[in-house]
Amino acid sequence: MKNAYIKRILESKIKEYASSFSVVSLTGPRQSGKTTLLKHLFGRDYSYASLDDLGTRDMAVNDPKMFLETWKPPLIIDEAQYSPGLFSQIKIKVDDKPRQKGMYLITGSQQFLLMKNFTETLAGRIGILSLPPLSLDELSAFTGLSDTLDLFEQACLKGSFPQLHIEKTARVYGWYEGYLQTYIERDVKTLYNIGNLLSFSSFVKILASRCGQVLNMSALSSDIGVAVSTIKSWISILEASGIIYLLYPYHANIRTRLAKSPKAYFMDTGLVCHLNNITTKKQLFASPLLGFLFENYCIMEVVKNCKNRGERERIFFFRTSKGVEVDLVVEGRAGYALIEIKSGMRIDSSITDSIKAAMRLNKNFAKARGYVLTFGKETLAAGETIEFISPRNLLSRLRQSS
Repeated sequence: MKNAYIKRILESKIKEYASSFSVVSLTGPRQSGKTTLLKHLFGRDYSYASLDDLGTRDMAVNDPKMFLETWKPPLIIDEAQYSPGLFSQIKIKVDDKPRQKGMYLITGSQQFLLMKNFTETLAGRIGILSLPPLSLDELSAFTGLSDTLDLFEQACLKGSFPQLHIEKTARVYGWYEGYLQTYIERDVKTLYNIGNLLSFSSFVKILASRCGQVLNMSALSSDIGVAVSTIKSWISILEASGIIYLLYPYHANIRTRLAKSPKAYFMDTGLVCHLNNITTKKQLFASPLLGFLFENYCIMEVVKNCKNRGERERIFFFRTSKGVEVDLVVEGRAGYALIEIKSGMRIDSSITDSIKAAMRLNKNFAKARGYVLTFGKETLAAGETIEFISPRNLLSRLRQSS
């Protein structure tokens, strides 16, 4: 199975961008399948250079002009964040042949570092996409699983990174330990020069134990024994690496929205389980974290749904000072969707109370659709505007209304 390939939803969008832009960037967390995807689509016609290779990186960093003379387009450049000086030279090459599309396909697992270089040197010349780990639709197509519980269990206990599913003999615990070690050594230590790696590792584990909760920087600072400014920096690093996703509270005023504390979720629910030592089905469904894990899973599937279509996520959580809270608010062209997430199969009209309250309290939600995500298979109406629904059916609804 090592040579197997998992078909990715983003394939058609990448092809479209490669025929429209001189440069295409594909970001995403390490091991999400960026290199495999580009090689699968373009490997026959493109050369390939990885800056994970120290010799190749040395040339790209110290003599980027010589690097691009050696590696001629069309070219895939892997982990390009290691050589910021490369981008100005790419700009020169691209400007010399403005009508040639798809000259350079660039990957990177540090999206903020790449974005900084893109905006400074390649604005208007580059198309930017992000490849998340496997979505439930991709995982379902590859494994044949279709039941919500089965797909959730698979995402928790085996994760959503392609290699864990392609290599049937892969040991999940050992793979995640290696993943974390590689991430900390290659990215955190090399790119950000963090001195206390032990404290950083402890921070990641504590954050995983509080998955889906509003970030309390002061509490994290006190628990780990580092400054609040350090916690903020570490949060930014994890977000830049595609390890975590920050979900901000809904507010009509964007400035107010960004000033409020976000919730932190992990892009891969399997990593959260690994960091919390959840390795069996029995542990998973008996865990006090089960509700947060299902919430993490569902919200990240909505995020993946957006990224796989090349769209910006317009999602939030809703909370009032009086305690009314809705897990997820999705803003689409057809209006808002208010979503509650419950790890069970119980159908109870009281579960919809928070959605109804939000509809009454916020005029923007007056005509919203309401959904309650559960482990159930059937879609059941709970009034004219609210439904109990599975994650997979919800994603289909969101695609239709976007």
